[in-house]
Amino acid sequence: MRRVVSLLVAALILAPSLSFGAPAAVANETAPTLVDDFRACVAGGGTTDVLLLVDESSSLQGSDPDNARVASASYLVDQLAKYTTAPTSKLNIAVSVFANRYSQIQPWTPLNAGSLAQVQSSIESLKQHESGMETDYWTALDGARADLAARAASRPDAKSCQTVVWFTDGGINYTVRQNDADKAAYGVSKPFAPQIEITNEDAANQVRQIASNEICRPGGVADQIRSSGVAMFAIGLAGKEADPSDFSFIDTVATGGPSGNAGVCGKLVAPVPGEFHMATDIDSLLFAFDGMSSGSRSIVQETGICQVSACTDHSHRFVLDASTPSVQILAAADVSGMNASILSPSGQLLQLPKQDLGTTANLKSDGNSVNYSWLSDKTVSVSMIAEGTNGWSGLWQLAFTDPVGHSDGKKSKTSIHISGNVKPTWMNEAATPIHVGEKLSGVQFGLVDGSGKTIAPQALLGDVKFTATLEDPQGRSTVVLDSADKRTVGDPVDLDLRGYTVGEGELLLKLVITTAATTASDGTSIPGTLLEPTLVSVPLHFLPPEEFPVPASKVSFGQVEGVPNVTAQLPVSGTGCVWIASDEKPQITASPADLGVTTVALGNATSADSCVSVNGRTSIPITFAAQNAGNGSVNGQIGLMIEPNGEPGKAMHVNVSFTASLAKPLNTTNFLLALVVALLLGPGVPLLLLYGAKWLVCRIPGRSLSAELIPVTVENAQVLRDGQPFGLRPSDLTSLVPMAPGGARSLVAAGIELKARQGISPFGRGFVQLVAPGRVSRGAAAPGTDKRGTKARIPLAVHNNWAVLRDIGSPPQPGYVLILANGDASVEEKEKIEADITRRLPELLGRLNESVGEPPPEASESATTFAGAAGQKDSSSGFSGFATGESQVAAVPTRTQAPPTANPPHREDPDSDPERYSPWGTPRS
Repeated sequence: MRRVVSLLVAALILAPSLSFGAPAAVANETAPTLVDDFRACVAGGGTTDVLLLVDESSSLQGSDPDNARVASASYLVDQLAKYTTAPTSKLNIAVSVFANRYSQIQPWTPLNAGSLAQVQSSIESLKQHESGMETDYWTALDGARADLAARAASRPDAKSCQTVVWFTDGGINYTVRQNDADKAAYGVSKPFAPQIEITNEDAANQVRQIASNEICRPGGVADQIRSSGVAMFAIGLAGKEADPSDFSFIDTVATGGPSGNAGVCGKLVAPVPGEFHMATDIDSLLFAFDGMSSGSRSIVQETGICQVSACTDHSHRFVLDASTPSVQILAAADVSGMNASILSPSGQLLQLPKQDLGTTANLKSDGNSVNYSWLSDKTVSVSMIAEGTNGWSGLWQLAFTDPVGHSDGKKSKTSIHISGNVKPTWMNEAATPIHVGEKLSGVQFGLVDGSGKTIAPQALLGDVKFTATLEDPQGRSTVVLDSADKRTVGDPVDLDLRGYTVGEGELLLKLVITTAATTASDGTSIPGTLLEPTLVSVPLHFLPPEEFPVPASKVSFGQVEGVPNVTAQLPVSGTGCVWIASDEKPQITASPADLGVTTVALGNATSADSCVSVNGRTSIPITFAAQNAGNGSVNGQIGLMIEPNGEPGKAMHVNVSFTASLAKPLNTTNFLLALVVALLLGPGVPLLLLYGAKWLVCRIPGRSLSAELIPVTVENAQVLRDGQPFGLRPSDLTSLVPMAPGGARSLVAAGIELKARQGISPFGRGFVQLVAPGRVSRGAAAPGTDKRGTKARIPLAVHNNWAVLRDIGSPPQPGYVLILANGDASVEEKEKIEADITRRLPELLGRLNESVGEPPPEASESATTFAGAAGQKDSSSGFSGFATGESQVAAVPTRTQAPPTANPPHREDPDSDPERYSPWGTPRS
């Protein structure tokens, strides 16, 4: 498993109770939560999406006048970035804001050293996002749901680990539209209550009630998010005038409730879907955000404050050893003006004097690195890294001291993340197929370090407890290993799969380490620190017996606009027959209301006589349909029948999970009415009509689309792929991009976001812009690029087009070619694209390099190739005995790059984000 993902983001949690200055912090055994599942997914190597969802309503001017949300969000991203320095990092981050509408201000971006500055710039811009009207929870949550669903659909064969970090300063509310200008600017109704015009208080209250019901009804928006496996972390900023009851609803949405005057929200409340934390100032907000910035749950301690001089009676204490090479501490005192210090195991006292806020100071303790930064007058962040063997193992203590002795009785608090260099693993996973009805012998578990190297459990100085729990597709759990003895962790065990059902399950590995005990300078015995559990989720596909065909365990129908009737491809391998019985109905876990009758079908395959015959690895068209359109995610299961060749009557029932993200089409009548109202407001507004008409047709056409991102190198004016002359392969352009029948204004193709743009002028054609943070790009067809020559623009009809991209700060020879082809492109069409790339890419890459002030590819001394190959398909889905074949989506490698120094930062081109800039290029308020 990858080191970064083992440590990354993994906690989204603060300990639910506080321990008071104990030498050994006791880990609480709490009920499993969806947040724990998220942590285990990340540690298991899943691709991670973190969406920051931030309130931008005007009430923030009073509730957060010092922009604490900005400082704390910046701190969060900084902490996450510390764990994403390797090229294999798979953490993506986006920032969205909401008030009466939902919009994304930072598109999905792989978080690494090269992209950190851009992400932080977007977070800094939140200071200007505090003038929004109303606090529309439904729109916020539905927007977040749709964004995350699109991300997961873009990589159907990868394990997605997703979370929403939701920030707001008050309760759900809707504002009365006082006049025609309000109606034109904000709309007169909401998608979930289209018949109610919000023109009086009664209507506003009615809409608020409908929104609350739509979020929390069984199967509503909250359940749609939960059933998609998205963990929620909600933070309420309570200003001086805040009423605690304002936060009851967000609390119950995040946790399932009940809370205060709010009842239970949704039906999917076990495991607990998320967490809510109240923050009253910058310091408490920092602690809330700190809960998600490390690879384990934090150890939270509370004690007093030393008076006049540093002491050990009121110290925050933890014991380290060789298995814990790094520590991150967030510490705060109740009162301002305190000093802070750290006492090392060797007795060295390190003072942490105040610097300018946000400035990092570097210290050494017996050769080990101790860096700290004061984030406020009360809060300090400390990062410690072992750089040798001396002075690290043993008892460490952090204390706050009041130099004038006037704070007796006040408290100090720490959140301590101790990063262990050990995690549990399934040693012989690849050699262990999972067929139901069998008994597997010789299954072996063990321990590995951050680089994946095996560690002998007996080599650890402290104590170890290892648990392995098998969970089948029906949620039944069986403990297959429970060892508190280091010597027995690696002993072979048996997995009895008799009675298990076919489908998707998991093996949850849990490791709890207590660091080695030590002795204080006065001879007192100090017990080791009990670290919070390290969880690793190993996804399993419980296969039928070997003679049966094997369908994939899940299928995504992507994004659908209008009345659903959409077809996807279901990968199947093996030999035999597959069908859906004519009386089989989909089991819907969560969905929009009023969809009517929903069906899932394999064409006319409704019985053994009309089944789809399978021989080898293939894909079967599967169709989802409903009577009515809706807004939201449909998550559920459909039962398939599978039968081996030549053995009629031996059919087996298996469940396949499915998902679709639905959206109702734009009500163009209401939209044009709003434009007509705007037209009557003044002589300058007629342009809006032109913009509106242009906006209606500015879409990527709804034809099937395939995409591929291929790393290339230019050497001596020749395009090379893996050192050979460029050419397409049979495995290229076989994965379809999720596409609504009516087209799309944005979509993700091969990991690159495509956004339809109108352009500044109300005349002329729109275009599609490539959104690729950390990269520059240029399109092969007009308009080709923006005015700076660094952001690709291609025609709205993206099919059979291509663009070249290059990492910022990388050498000028290597780059990527993004190919967008018809989903059913012929061999001749693909050959034409291939020839065009071979002929024109060197010139386009050279012009792209000139735009960023670098020499063309031929001018460099040597050519550099990319590590890894995006676009090469892995024939295995990760489950033994099953391969997804054609539907496999290749991961695009990212590389850590320093921010460019040759070109100073510049303002975004106004066309690149019409939500932030007016048609005349001036920033919107």
